[in-house]
Amino acid sequence: MKLLSTNGFIVYAKKMNEADMLLSYITEDYGKITCFANNARKSKKRFLGKLEPAMLTNIKFYEKPGMTLDILYEADIVEDYKNLRKDINIYLFLTKLTEISRILCQERDNSKNIFYLIKNIFKSLDKLETGAAERMPVSVNTVLLKYEIYFISNLLKFTGIYPNFSNCIECSESNLRNSFDFNLKKGGVICKSCAEDKNKGHAYSEIKKLPVNFINLSNLMTGSDLSIINKLAVNEEILTDCSIFLRDFLSFHTGKRLKSFETI
Repeated sequence: MKLLSTNGFIVYAKKMNEADMLLSYITEDYGKITCFANNARKSKKRFLGKLEPAMLTNIKFYEKPGMTLDILYEADIVEDYKNLRKDINIYLFLTKLTEISRILCQERDNSKNIFYLIKNIFKSLDKLETGAAERMPVSVNTVLLKYEIYFISNLLKFTGIYPNFSNCIECSESNLRNSFDFNLKKGGVICKSCAEDKNKGHAYSEIKKLPVNFINLSNLMTGSDLSIINKLAVNEEILTDCSIFLRDFLSFHTGKRLKSFETI
C-alpha cells in the first residue's frame, strides 16, 4: 500500500458502527476520494476534532490497488472556519454545497478548480457577519442565494455539464434574446417550435421556463471571481427562482432527490 498526503474538505460522513466512519473528501491533488477511517470516533490522537465539517484538513491515507476505498490514516487541521458552524443559515447552506459536490464529482476525477472553488467560498463566508443583519445592505438569504448560484454554476462548468443556453438543442437556432425554454432531459435550451413539435416527443415535465435573467446571471458568475457577489444587485425573488431551476436541473440530471434543497 502507498501512503499519500493531500489537503481536503469533508463532503460526506457516515458512522459505520461504534467507532468507524466512511468519509468522502474533495481534495487538492486527487479529486474526490472516499476513505474508511478505522476507529475514527475513538482515536483522539489521529482524528479527535479533525473530522468536523467546514474545516480544511491535511489527510494521510493509504491507497491500495484494486480497492474501491482508501484507508484514512490521520488528519491534521490546516484551516478551521469556525464561524461557518456558528451561524445556522450558513451551516445549512454548506450542507447544500457538500451534498451537490458529493453527487456531481466523480471519484479521482481530479480538478483543482473544484477544490479551490470550495475553499474560496468557505473563506469568504467565514468572514460574513450575518449576526449583525441590520447592518447588512441586503438580507442574509439574498447573499446566500448569490453564493449558491455562483457555486453551482461554476461546479457545473468544472464538471463539464454546464448547460447549453446559446442554441436550441434540437435545431440549433440561436437563443439571441434568451427567450427559449429549457429541456431538462437534454440539458439545453429549446425554441418554441421544437418544444411544441409533437413528433419530437418532448414530455411536458421535461420543459421548464427559465427564470428572468438567469442565463445572464449564470454566465456572468462563471466568468468572474467571488467579488462579483458583492457587486451584483439582484432581486431576492429572481434569485429564488434561479435556485429552484438549478434544483430541478440537478435532480433531473442526477436522478436523485437532493435533500438539502428540501430543508433550506
